[in-house]
Amino acid sequence: MKKILPLTIPLFIFLASLIYLHQKVQIYVEAYRLNANHERYNELVDKRDYLMYNFAKEVSLSKVNRWAENESFAPVSKERVMALVIPSKDKAQESLLAKSLKRFLKTSTTTSTVLAEDSR
Repeated sequence: MKKILPLTIPLFIFLASLIYLHQKVQIYVEAYRLNANHERYNELVDKRDYLMYNFAKEVSLSKVNRWAENESFAPVSKERVMALVIPSKDKAQESLLAKSLKRFLKTSTTTSTVLAEDSR
């Protein structure tokens, strides 16, 4: 027991310092990534500002209004809503829960499929 104790103390100190060093390295790695992301962000913001300046300089509100009148452009009204339903390819592979919901609740296929996937 007396021979093991002098070996375990340096080993414990070495492992603790190794873990500490690993954490410090990870902090520096994350700081490097954060700095690179920040530089990229600043570069993209500068490009956006440059493009917005050029756009504002070239296009005025009067030009946009003239184009809208010439092209008979009108915004979409609130009553006009487009709905897109993609039919499923395999009707045979519907789950038992989806079939029962469709039969008893008389819901659409997409709604019953969503309810069946949600219950999983």
